[in-house]
Amino acid sequence: MYKAINRFIEQNHNDHIYEVGDTYPVEGQKLVKKRADELTKVHPQYKVAFLQVVEEKDVKTPAATSSTVDDKVGEAK
Repeated sequence: MYKAINRFIEQNHNDHIYEVGDTYPVEGQKLVKKRADELTKVHPQYKVAFLQVVEEKDVKTPAATSSTVDDKVGEAK
């Protein structure tokens, strides 16, 4: 996954404007890895990179918790 680290207009996505913090690519657009990799490098004219790789964290489901049941039967008096 990629996040915008500088504002830019992506001509390959119908001139969509990516603001800082936006996820790349915008919903409805396909990720072209080669293009995304280009945008992570410092642009020679603008002297900044536009995207940063963000590692997706695995969403872990909570471990099943075992509950203990007290099996003692009440003592007769």
